[in-house]
Amino acid sequence: MTDNIEQVVVVGAGIIGTTIAERLQHEGKQVLLLDGDGPGMCCSKGNAGHFATDIIIPLANMSNLMSVPKMLMDPLGPLTIKWSYFHKLLPWLTRYGLAALPHNVTASVEALKVLNRPSISRYQALLKRTNLEHMMVQRGAITVYNHEKSVKPNAKHAQFVSEHGVNVEQISGDEVRELEPGLTDNIHGGLYYPDTAHCIDPHVLVRSLADKFIENGGKVQRREVLSLDASNPEQVVIATDKGNIVTREVIISAGAWSHQLAKTVGHKVPLETERGYHLMLPNSKSSLTRAVTSFERSFVMTPMEQGLRLAGTVELAGLKTAENYQRSDILYQHAKEFIRDVDKTDGAKWMGHRPSLPDSLPVIGRSPKHKQVIFAFGHQHLGLTQAAVTADLVSQTVFNQPHEVDMKPFRVDRF
Repeated sequence: MTDNIEQVVVVGAGIIGTTIAERLQHEGKQVLLLDGDGPGMCCSKGNAGHFATDIIIPLANMSNLMSVPKMLMDPLGPLTIKWSYFHKLLPWLTRYGLAALPHNVTASVEALKVLNRPSISRYQALLKRTNLEHMMVQRGAITVYNHEKSVKPNAKHAQFVSEHGVNVEQISGDEVRELEPGLTDNIHGGLYYPDTAHCIDPHVLVRSLADKFIENGGKVQRREVLSLDASNPEQVVIATDKGNIVTREVIISAGAWSHQLAKTVGHKVPLETERGYHLMLPNSKSSLTRAVTSFERSFVMTPMEQGLRLAGTVELAGLKTAENYQRSDILYQHAKEFIRDVDKTDGAKWMGHRPSLPDSLPVIGRSPKHKQVIFAFGHQHLGLTQAAVTADLVSQTVFNQPHEVDMKPFRVDRF
């Protein structure tokens, strides 16, 4: 065991962990960032690139729950389950069902609002500080629907989110095409969210933040973290594949693997992975200028520096199942309905593991069992969106400052 004791170690160099490491360094802490694959190589590498501040309704809601059978029967649908994994998934699904009860949904909406509302302004500050302002494009986003029967539920959705502070405009199919002429005549209307934004390359964003962190004296090491020993209340021993590290404080931001580390310090967290896919189209002639989401098919089309990214779907199959890249091919089939001149030549397929908790809320805050252990994981579909806000909350935790929000909805022992 080394005699050197680190001040702070952040485990996991995705967008959450890297943003936290940069923020703590900016506030004066000496930080070591650990990741077995390197910065931005897992879920943060291939996400949809959408700063989705408009998403304040948790995935666990009665509407989604009632739609599950229909989605599973549709081979092109947004949800699939590997049935050999179902017995392991059942406890999580049970909690998901409970989270979908109306009073629980109401609580999750309020908590998601707290994290999403300041998201863009916090990113503006972060990106300005790190000279990465070009990475975020603020042109809003559009949700579109290609069936007339979707008009009414979208109007209800717009009214609901508007009542909760989300800036949204209901627009016709022609108005959608005025904003994005590259979209087809199949679109019958949409919702325009003028205050949201998108990232031109999520992987480059994380790597660039890590580079800034290193330039300013931060340390990044390629190590796989195996377990934590927090039996000494003044330190944590981190067991890695390259030996032990001792630190005064550790922050667990290891995405879909975080619950395994939380278990080693006495916390059982019902985290499951929603496997998401993308198809990157470097030769697409699409003229999209902002993120466009399909209401019916639940996937996102985002213009990026390297081409057009089609991303989305949910596959429940655990961490160890081989990739099913037919899910990426499905995204192209959908995109043809919405976008003119979609070219899949040299398209690149990708799969990543979203860290998902049943109530759609992350775990953020100190361990009630070990004050030297802090959690920041489980952001589900909103890791990119909520990273800068999460970094602020973790900074307040580390420096024992009053939190700007009620942290109870995000506590690790809420389940």
